[in-house]
Amino acid sequence: MSSFDYDYVVFGGGSGGIASAKRAAVKEGVKVAVIERARWGGTCVNVGCVPKKVMYMAASIATTLKQEAAQYGFDQPTSSKVNWGVLKAKRDAYVKRLNGIYENGLNNLENIDVYIGDATFVDEHTISIAEANGITK
Repeated sequence: MSSFDYDYVVFGGGSGGIASAKRAAVKEGVKVAVIERARWGGTCVNVGCVPKKVMYMAASIATTLKQEAAQYGFDQPTSSKVNWGVLKAKRDAYVKRLNGIYENGLNNLENIDVYIGDATFVDEHTISIAEANGITK
């Protein structure tokens, strides 16, 4: 039987990839590599579900303040304008926090090595990882 550096390689650090890597490393006890191009958490966390829900909640709060607050004894706000710069900064900070949670969850497991970069197959048993700084592993 051949020997390789890893028993299992995961391309993409989204929810599915991370769950798969953890299961392989913890439940099966195999050596795992996880390769992520940029930010942990995948499409949902970075540009999909999570940022959308933050923006939706901001719109919902603004609408509620404008249309419903007076019915519950709140003084009508003089302005319902949103400071988009602040909202975007808060949204981005929340996403960055989630990126860290995903990454820390992998870094704390013994059988998992993490890599950031673009992965390509060199041959059937070799993967090349091009990092943002130009270094290829």
